[in-house]
Amino acid sequence: MAEKKSILTLNLGSQRVGMARFGISGKGGVLLKDYAFTEMAGDPTADGTRRNSLTEAVKQLVAQFKAADSDVNYAVPGQFLIAKFVKLPPLAEDQVDKIVGFEAQQAVPFPLAETVWDYQLMGKSGGEVEVGIVAIRSEHLGEMHAAVESSGLDTQLVDAAPVALYNAFRYNYPDAEGCSLLIDLGARTTNLIFIEGHRAFINSFQTGGASITQSIAREMGMDFDSAEGRKVQEGFVNLGGNYADHEDPEVDGMSKVIRNALLKVHGEITRRTNAYRSQQGGSAPSVVYLAGAGASLPYLKEVFEEKLRLPVEYFNPLRNVAVGPRVNLEQAGAEAHTLGELVGLALREMACPMALDLSPHSVKAAKDVGAKKPRLYIAAACLLAGLGSIMIYNKSAASAFARETGKYELEVEKFAKYDDQIKAQEKRQKIEEARAGYLANVINQRSFWVNMMNALNAQFANEKIWITQISMVGPKGEQTVDGLFTNAVSYGVFGTGVKATTAAPPVKGQTMPVAALHIAGINRGVGEDVPTLFAKIRENLKDYFEFDTSKTDDDLIRDYVYNQVGSISTKEGYDFQILLPLKQKMDVPVPVKPITKK
Repeated sequence: MAEKKSILTLNLGSQRVGMARFGISGKGGVLLKDYAFTEMAGDPTADGTRRNSLTEAVKQLVAQFKAADSDVNYAVPGQFLIAKFVKLPPLAEDQVDKIVGFEAQQAVPFPLAETVWDYQLMGKSGGEVEVGIVAIRSEHLGEMHAAVESSGLDTQLVDAAPVALYNAFRYNYPDAEGCSLLIDLGARTTNLIFIEGHRAFINSFQTGGASITQSIAREMGMDFDSAEGRKVQEGFVNLGGNYADHEDPEVDGMSKVIRNALLKVHGEITRRTNAYRSQQGGSAPSVVYLAGAGASLPYLKEVFEEKLRLPVEYFNPLRNVAVGPRVNLEQAGAEAHTLGELVGLALREMACPMALDLSPHSVKAAKDVGAKKPRLYIAAACLLAGLGSIMIYNKSAASAFARETGKYELEVEKFAKYDDQIKAQEKRQKIEEARAGYLANVINQRSFWVNMMNALNAQFANEKIWITQISMVGPKGEQTVDGLFTNAVSYGVFGTGVKATTAAPPVKGQTMPVAALHIAGINRGVGEDVPTLFAKIRENLKDYFEFDTSKTDDDLIRDYVYNQVGSISTKEGYDFQILLPLKQKMDVPVPVKPITKK
């Protein structure tokens, strides 16, 4: 089987950096030629000390593999990534980029200009298109990229470690049925990868092997490196129950610390599995696979089987990968569950279910220039030939020059029609961009009000507080009645906050802006209940409402709450009103026909 290509892969872990060399045959087979790992000392959560350590670790592996000036596919770890999987309505191909870009803006908590991101269409489900979006901040990527480039490597592509694991799983377990859960226990992050047919869902949380080591260090009164050494050499997960204690009290105590730390991991796994099922419409996992260096702890598999009540296996990314003669088969078998990212990076030379590229902008720009070089050379040659021809023609008679000039004028006229076509296409593009903006706004608004009302309703746990009316308020205080904006009625009950004013009648069939919600109701409890409710709404619904953070609680209550505290002997309760400024201002259509009360 003749080898078609040799591939170098690099996994930039938080504490463990791995490198491997693969071969790809002409028939699409994968061969592991060699691999190695190097450990970085110190606490991986101490970001300030990691860049120099990472650079030294990569240089050490480059020297070991004699890989200077080689192209490399490398993966960035999960703690720096933001992954979101969304469902979109069926869209034309020319609309996908714009709508996905809008979804990316909602998913990433900082400007997209400060990120590198990419997306992958995952197929259709129930008529909707499933899309996976992965992003990383440019500053984090830049630090890791500097470590790679300064080690003498040339970046071919950059992948996300969880995505590389997903590709490795799909390649090695093509016959997997139902929902599989791949748990990647890293040093700093635990990545959960739910795989169900063509669907994937990635969720990460900041608990991993370093958290366990920190717990050991605290309990046993030692520094991080010493605790890490003892964990690797003597650590295991206490089985609990009626199992006998270890003969060494310190080792036994360490095993119980490890078990307690893993119970927190189990709790996060359970919570996020429930979220996958309820929010993504996924199925319950039927099998669990363990990956990552953190999964190497003895008895971890047995404890997870006990807690998750599911069959648990170690992930084997070499299941469909050939192993070369330089690889120690026994060692590779014991460490196979740590090789998933390296295998997934090699598979990027073939067709993969997820083919993201998070390469820095400078790398992508260099690739574009490289791809254009042949055309640039041809253009330069044509230019030189043209200049030579011009020099010859200039030496010719004036009549020959005139003929050539006329010929070029004809060429200009011939290409003039293309200029008109380009301008027409640019005009059409602006129209389509306006349509895409409208679609993006519709997608956002279709769930905003439902989610906001559900979240608001959840705050009214006190059965003595009733809502009698919810109204929409414009940016100047104009209030809606029966779904129409009308001349507002001045509240006269608030302090210096948003005041109601008289607005011009709306034009039916157009839209009016909504800037706040006005809630009126009855409180059958004590006077302090309404300010308490107001404080809950401010604290829990920050995604929907925003207030002036420079004001004190008393000022906010004065400005946005009316609480008619009186005697309950003369009436059923107290009237109250609350004004809630919306964080996201909305435009509401004015109905063509008025809505009348029955």
